[in-house]
Amino acid sequence: MFEAMSGPTHEYMQSSPGCWHGYGTLLAREYQDRALFGAVHRLTVDAYALQHPGDPTDRRARQSIWVHYAALHLALDARTDHARIAPIMQKLVKASLPPLPPRPVQFDVTLADVLARGKSDHVPAVTAWANSAFRAWAALAEQTATLLRAVQDRSDDLRFADARPIR
Repeated sequence: MFEAMSGPTHEYMQSSPGCWHGYGTLLAREYQDRALFGAVHRLTVDAYALQHPGDPTDRRARQSIWVHYAALHLALDARTDHARIAPIMQKLVKASLPPLPPRPVQFDVTLADVLARGKSDHVPAVTAWANSAFRAWAALAEQTATLLRAVQDRSDDLRFADARPIR
């Protein structure tokens, strides 16, 4: 998808240096335009994280998938204002999270697709990308809803008591 190159990658999200560089390019587009940033930056971060799961035995990588999936659930399904999502994510990182299901094999929309679109198409492209990543991890939906209810019901010492392995 991306040109082979050497360079840095994320500490626990698995990607090629080219993909990580492309993500930086996309972030720069958003940081340079306040309207784009406000409209879809939350979706950009979550979509990238979901499409780049790390080692499932690494707590940070597992937590990343759960938390970013929950953020997309809030943004896309619950239509939560993006500014209200970060505090909920901060509560979620305290939760005891179950193992992940197998990672999706394919995503319908990727970072490369978003980068190929111009600035004028940025918002619909990122929205399609976020929806694609969200659908790909749909096996997390039920347990994510349980976890989000727990966050709303109690604010400390979250335990994912209802969690069972996903098949």
